[in-house]
Amino acid sequence: MNTFPPGSRRTIVPVLILVVWSVSYLALGLLWAFGGPGYPFDAGRAGAGDTLLDPLPAAAGGGLLAMSALVAGAVAVLATRGPLHRALAVVAVVAGVGLAVLLPDVRVMMTAGYLPVMLVAALAGQAEFSMIATMLTWPTVNLLILMAAGVSLMFLGTRALIGGFGRPGGGAGALRIGRYATAVAVAVPVVYAVTRFGWLLGVPVGISDQFLAHIAEITPIGAGLSTLGLLGAFLTVGLVRPWGENWPRWVPFLRGRPIPARLPVCAALAAALPITSAGLMYARKKLTGEQVGPAGAADELGAWLPEMLWPLWGVALAVAALAYLARRRHPAHALRP
Repeated sequence: MNTFPPGSRRTIVPVLILVVWSVSYLALGLLWAFGGPGYPFDAGRAGAGDTLLDPLPAAAGGGLLAMSALVAGAVAVLATRGPLHRALAVVAVVAGVGLAVLLPDVRVMMTAGYLPVMLVAALAGQAEFSMIATMLTWPTVNLLILMAAGVSLMFLGTRALIGGFGRPGGGAGALRIGRYATAVAVAVPVVYAVTRFGWLLGVPVGISDQFLAHIAEITPIGAGLSTLGLLGAFLTVGLVRPWGENWPRWVPFLRGRPIPARLPVCAALAAALPITSAGLMYARKKLTGEQVGPAGAADELGAWLPEMLWPLWGVALAVAALAYLARRRHPAHALRP
């Protein structure tokens, strides 16, 4: 017998994720709260820390995770009975944002960015596969798990809160909002790329000549991340262009066919979450006077200011993606080539 009410097939996966996460992290949270091994945060670390839980002792951090697991479990159980009530939906969204956006740090973004590159290098014989394993440490995997649970909570909560994405007249407004958000989501990675490619070419954009000489060996890393950012910026433009609705002519086998509306949205949101988390970590460290970037970067504007814009980038990308989805639900507002 199907436990889920009609029309709720899309909630099955997030509900199952939350059930497994709730049971697992309720047990782990209580274990860590009572001094058990394997706590994945730097308990009691001085300063802001990379994550919000780092400054807290393990007892407090474990307790918070256990409480979050209880909330997630309640949301999962009630979601099997139908759309969540508004109050619980708000709780689910807030808890989801905490787990998926506020709590993680730059490690999620670094893993997502570097892991494919390292995998290709290993397959090409340019790197050892053992190097990949060094990136997937338990603290990093824990952050990925927390992000998955947070996304599931946000999905169930927002689904109950904004079931009316398809209101009449919403397509035109969505296009206007989407264009503004897309402009911001493109501008931020371009600003970042200008500084990093400038450094790679020996131009001290936003920094001193002395600092550029100090970081000369690591400039290719920044340029590599900038390349991914520029690729993402190019794809973001598709959210407000006709080729973002139908596969362009230069895509083999798919050219001319409609692009599934949820494909660009899921890809954009998957990028927006780690971008926002990484930017919030940098902003938190900067505001508390901690080191951001290489040694000596505090007085070099170009070395830290672009990262402060990453939360704006992530939020704008998410808004642009949701506006795209709202517009795609209005066939009358389809973009013409």
